[in-house]
Amino acid sequence: SSNTAAQQCEGAVCVLAMDGIGSRTELLNLLGGVKARVQDALGIVEFPVPQFILVGKQSVGKSRLVEALAGEAFNFVSGSLGSRRPTVLEFRHVASATESCWSLRDPRTNQWGQQSVASVMKSVGDAHEELGQTVSADPVYVRLESPHCVDMQLVDLPGFRDFAADASKQQFSASIEDLVSGFMQDSRSVILCVEQCGDAATMSTLAKCRQVDVNFKRTVLIRTKLDKYFNDLTSENVAQWVDGYGDLPAGLIRFALTLPSWGEGSP
Repeated sequence: SSNTAAQQCEGAVCVLAMDGIGSRTELLNLLGGVKARVQDALGIVEFPVPQFILVGKQSVGKSRLVEALAGEAFNFVSGSLGSRRPTVLEFRHVASATESCWSLRDPRTNQWGQQSVASVMKSVGDAHEELGQTVSADPVYVRLESPHCVDMQLVDLPGFRDFAADASKQQFSASIEDLVSGFMQDSRSVILCVEQCGDAATMSTLAKCRQVDVNFKRTVLIRTKLDKYFNDLTSENVAQWVDGYGDLPAGLIRFALTLPSWGEGSP
């Protein structure tokens, strides 16, 4: 009947489509609006809606992955020290659109305001920079409506830091780990774990995922920068490379990702 819900599974992602409610984009907008109002009215950071979270160390290619999901390059940066708070990215696929439309949510009014992509990225960078060497759980919200992106909400989290000898940097690193771990421990979060291609023994972020998701039921491993090993690849071993040469857990969903290096201003 028209009141029944039909569940459509696309690969590893299940999308719930309800007859009579509207398109997936409208449903995502509705859920996003409800979530924002509840959070702002009650001061609740967590909300019982499944979400994708993006985790990984600095410089492993997370930003390039975000641009790939967005369908365009937009110089996604978070200041000189990297991101220090969650960035919630709402991608809305609008097939009829002739160009991308970027918006930023005002934290005081919760209203979305359309801006140029350069202005949005500057505001995102400023929101991270204003924290200095501190970390905040208060997110910055960005929305993209485009014919090139997918329908999804993605929470981009600060990258894990390498070991630091300086005490203040150690505290900074620990604060980031506490923030990210909180999102990872939430059973509603689907973890997109980004690691560079290489020896599976060095995959420290995947090890953190195993601590909160022992059987990798909600973890997807995305291995980036496969092109660094092009000289080692042959038609005989490329599948083994992608599969991790047997070093990766059998039940883990994984992808190997190589993206083009776009020049500044390229489409």
